[in-house]
Amino acid sequence: MTCSFAEEQDLCFLIKINASLTSVCGETRNTLTLCFSASLLSYSNCATMVAKGNCTPSAEFILSGFSEQEDVQAVLFMVFSVIYVVTLLGNLGMLVLIRLDAQLHTPMYFFLSSLSFLDICYSSSITPRLLADLLAEKKAISYSACLAQFYFYAVFATTECYLLAVMAYDRYVAICSPLLYAISMSSRVCVLLVAGSYLAGIMNATIHTGFALRLSFCGPNIINHFYCEGPPLYAISCTDPTINEIMMFVVVGFNLFVTNLTILVSYTYILATILRMRSAASKHKAFSTCTSHLTAVTLFYGSAASMYSRPSSRHSQDLDKVASVFYTVVTPMLNPLIYSLRNQEVKDALGRAMERKRLKALQRMSPVNHTDVHRFVLLGLTTRPDLQVPLFLAFLAMYMVTLLGNFGLIILIRTDLHLHTPMYYFLGHLAFVDVCYSSIILPKMLVQILTEEKTIGFSGCATQLCCFIVFGVTECLLLAVMAYDRYVAICKPLLYPTIMDRWTCRWLVAGSYAVGVLHAVTHTTFIFTFSFCRSNVINHYFCDIAPLLALSCSDTHTYEVVVLALISINCLSTMTIIFVSYTFILPAVLRIRSPEGRRKAFSTCASHLTVVTMFYGAILFMYLRPSSTYALDENKRATLLYTIMTPTLNPLVYSLRNREVKAALRRAVGRRQ
Repeated sequence: MTCSFAEEQDLCFLIKINASLTSVCGETRNTLTLCFSASLLSYSNCATMVAKGNCTPSAEFILSGFSEQEDVQAVLFMVFSVIYVVTLLGNLGMLVLIRLDAQLHTPMYFFLSSLSFLDICYSSSITPRLLADLLAEKKAISYSACLAQFYFYAVFATTECYLLAVMAYDRYVAICSPLLYAISMSSRVCVLLVAGSYLAGIMNATIHTGFALRLSFCGPNIINHFYCEGPPLYAISCTDPTINEIMMFVVVGFNLFVTNLTILVSYTYILATILRMRSAASKHKAFSTCTSHLTAVTLFYGSAASMYSRPSSRHSQDLDKVASVFYTVVTPMLNPLIYSLRNQEVKDALGRAMERKRLKALQRMSPVNHTDVHRFVLLGLTTRPDLQVPLFLAFLAMYMVTLLGNFGLIILIRTDLHLHTPMYYFLGHLAFVDVCYSSIILPKMLVQILTEEKTIGFSGCATQLCCFIVFGVTECLLLAVMAYDRYVAICKPLLYPTIMDRWTCRWLVAGSYAVGVLHAVTHTTFIFTFSFCRSNVINHYFCDIAPLLALSCSDTHTYEVVVLALISINCLSTMTIIFVSYTFILPAVLRIRSPEGRRKAFSTCASHLTVVTMFYGAILFMYLRPSSTYALDENKRATLLYTIMTPTLNPLVYSLRNREVKAALRRAVGRRQ
């Protein structure tokens, strides 16, 4: 009798059952011995005998993922977090751009917006679960959740296949029959084509999920993949999965054949038509839209075909995982980038959107002479003379509290051996960043409040902006690192000294500073290559990005896209780390039986969450609002929270709400007495 690789795995499992019989399946030893000794019995009959016994079906599965190494999982978590954030931002941005720009209200961009929506759903059916598993100690998924993920994955993957074919047909009609395009691709036809793509996806998913329900899983429950997919599920089934494999090969093969044939025939006619065009501009425009679509098709179909179209004897599940990453994670991220960078119409629409935003900013400016600006005037918080002295006293008191509180916290952590832990190592760096962060802005601000000369030189403004961004971004990342530190300490206390060793802590802090420097160099280089020839009055109390862009007479729309992307990626990736960490921390804290242990965990977490809420709340209000709601006066008030108030309050929050810091403070006072 010859067996496939999957059959051999299950037969090995049955032999293990035979060794420890009564405790696992409750069958008699003779029954299973007969099962193996009778050579006339096939694998399917053997599996049927086990199925008729008392074997308990698996209530959950374990996803093996990519690696069991903690350091590799941390790196993968960061990489996939960034990819997922870029996927959401890129596809949502494409949806908004197509919705707002009237010149993109055509069938081609209707299909492209449907593709962007599909990519968001497609990626979201897999990536959030992947990110959670990378941080989880036990990567378990219930039977029903596994089938649900398999179903939705099949729906969105099949729909994307057909939608790419529909987009190829749309390009064929537009290029080969341009006079009939408006009739052939009417609104009703476009809606029906998209609806048909979703219907094909639902039918395909229903077939595969329906056949998956016939499978029994009473043996090993470890799925060698990072999500619930057909072949890895079939490999651990106690039931003969031949029918499922045949159906998958037939149905998936049919889908790939039909959609690939549609794309191939469409582009055969398209290429012949383009080569007959006399106008170079028409050829360039046609090639622009076609190359974007062909690039997306190659990425998606190449990895999907390598996954499903190989004979089972050549299957390597590690290679399958790599291929799956491309068409489930990477392709949804790259699609909006491909269509924006390689499509002239999308770039023009993006330019128009940025130009509208720039014109709104210029309307708020008061033009002066058209000479280059060498010095800036900072308006400050208010021009009222009666408020200058109270503001000076208030901000002077805040600055003194900031310096005393943060330096005191640094000295306390340095001198008390009980605080020589990773958590307080990070807290010491946070205090140092807060001192630097506040010192960049407040001393200059205090001087200008009491003097009539409120100017700042061009180089001084650039230096202030650069240092402000360095420490602002570093603080974002340090808060995320501190959340991850709390996750390891509470959820994996036995592994805490190993995972968060001295070198790991140093690399995490150094990485935070490095990313801050990278952001600062990027923003400062962009901004101070612009011309400032309309006004030199900065409506702010320090040199910040938004008020400086409002003064530039250069075309800033490219940089505005860059600043939105960088700030969004930075905020969303760090907030994702914080959110996921506390998603695991909260159940772990609630499972702690000791009231003292629970109170200690809540004490450190509450301090950190308070700081996170103050810092991120102000930043999100400041930078991620639509441009129509921008008001520089509101920005100044929001900036006060995270540039002055947060550095002042951080040491107070960590000293008043943290019992270990208060105990260390009492020990320090006792030693002095």
